[in-house]
Amino acid sequence: MSTSVGLYGVSGASTILSKAIADITERQTQVSWEASEGTISETIAGLDDNTESALSLSPRISEINSLSSNITVAQSRLSLTSSAYSSMASLAQNLAAAALSMESTEGSSGSTVDTNATTASADLSTLGGILNTSDENGYIFSGINSTEKTVTDPDGLATSNLATKINSIVSGLTSSNAETVLSEATDAAADNSDSLTVFSASLSVPAEDAGSMGVSIVTGIDGQTTQIGAVATQGSQKTSDSTGSPIRDLIRDMMIMSSMKGMSSSTPGFTEIASQLQKSLSKTANSLIDAGTSTGVLQDQLTSKQSNLTNVQNLLESQMDTMVGANMAEAATQASDLKTQLEASFTLISDMKDMTLANYI
Repeated sequence: MSTSVGLYGVSGASTILSKAIADITERQTQVSWEASEGTISETIAGLDDNTESALSLSPRISEINSLSSNITVAQSRLSLTSSAYSSMASLAQNLAAAALSMESTEGSSGSTVDTNATTASADLSTLGGILNTSDENGYIFSGINSTEKTVTDPDGLATSNLATKINSIVSGLTSSNAETVLSEATDAAADNSDSLTVFSASLSVPAEDAGSMGVSIVTGIDGQTTQIGAVATQGSQKTSDSTGSPIRDLIRDMMIMSSMKGMSSSTPGFTEIASQLQKSLSKTANSLIDAGTSTGVLQDQLTSKQSNLTNVQNLLESQMDTMVGANMAEAATQASDLKTQLEASFTLISDMKDMTLANYI
């Protein structure tokens, strides 16, 4: 009679082989992780001597990545802002040229003035659309209240209460009160009451106070922030000929020009008000150009900062890779060797099942 020795019999050989298989399987799991994920451990705790360094690098890399993402968001909004400033400056320049032409004999004819007035009225709707430019984060000229429209009724600016008020003021033009007309129109345009303002309630504040309502985003490792959008009504303190806000001044001047329909060189005070408009619109155009230029400079600064952050991130990731990165070629070789060892071990165990006692002695 033949006596067979089973796998879990008294022989110590099977026990040794089983332990070897368990060790090989564990190592195979580790090597498989290295080959698929490119790191030597599934957790930072498994890095042994490199654990502390890896723990310090990981959050710094995440922080830099977050800052870089913030800058990308900022650049997108600043690009829209720069484009908006450019468009508004063009509107102001074109109307300034029209106002200058109205000071001449040819440009002060009734038909030419009417054409310019109609253009100014249409430009108000265009300006309203520009001011209500938005991105995925809201209206770019509404500051921290970005969910609110900057201009409540962009298509109705030419027929708004403010436009009606300024039209009434301009209708009282005489040969000696052009400056008074401009001053009264300025008071109306700077009025923040619900009955006259064309802006959202949150933006209807003095120009010198509106600047603090800008949206800022963290763009520096030291917590440095960058304002990524302008506020439509921001500016300096009001004077007799300026609301303090270039954008409000532009709206006022457009409304004054649109109110000049029906006038000509024979209208008392016509040349004087046209001259006032030309000076104001030229000043506004320059202010908007300066704002656009400042926005471009800020974009260049952020581009440089993002480049530096990327360099630092690459350096830290390289250090991290040195600590946790696996040798992919070596891992692949080990995986193949371990597979061969495991197959051989199972084959040996299978053969042992059919071995008799005589095969062991």
